[in-house]
Amino acid sequence: MNKIKLLYDVVTTMKEKEFLKGTLKVEGSRDKVKIFGFDNDFEKNLADGRTKAKVCLELDCEGKKVKHESSTEFELPGFQGHRRHGLMSHMRFHHCHGYYHNNDQAGDCSGIKCDGLKGKLSKIAFVLNMLNSMKVEELEDKSIKLSLDFDEASGDMQGFIREKLQQHKKMHHNDDFQCACSEFSGMEISAVKLNVFINKNSEVKKVILTVDGLQKDEINGQRSLNLKAELSFI
Repeated sequence: MNKIKLLYDVVTTMKEKEFLKGTLKVEGSRDKVKIFGFDNDFEKNLADGRTKAKVCLELDCEGKKVKHESSTEFELPGFQGHRRHGLMSHMRFHHCHGYYHNNDQAGDCSGIKCDGLKGKLSKIAFVLNMLNSMKVEELEDKSIKLSLDFDEASGDMQGFIREKLQQHKKMHHNDDFQCACSEFSGMEISAVKLNVFINKNSEVKKVILTVDGLQKDEINGQRSLNLKAELSFI
């Protein structure tokens, strides 16, 4: 199966969406015990940026237990009917809205130098390497599974993930997120896997990212850590 054609069809289909509804779930565990959970049920109009979100945060680490639920409705600035940018704005919003305090950090290239011709070529090489490492599997229901194992990829790709995790500790100024990020930002990553599920209509239905690693603890020695993020569209 032609990967480029597949991705082109998916991007073309998703950018024409006028409305998105789904759930983002993030869960963090230490020694197979859940210490962090974040759920976000969202609805978004990609034409005007109107967004509804119901958020639930649970935290149990460093002797601190927190459970917080909230609902919000707002309109993101800068849309003004420009639907073609809506999906990317949506993805970026769920990653950074309300937690980044430095827009320059949020928009950088995260470990991949972007200045000059050499930087541009490095970025292209990174994308091509990711495409080359990606595996495509057709499932029984005619849907497609894209999978990427960062352990089998180049050092640049592994460095990209590590840089992203390290940045969260600096970028999140919310105290509860800071507590959770301190648990995971310094871990030694041992495995990173990304799975994307696409239906027969070239629509992304689910994205699953898992990160496994170790944390050095002076008292308890090495401790295993696991992060799992799942984005599902309805």
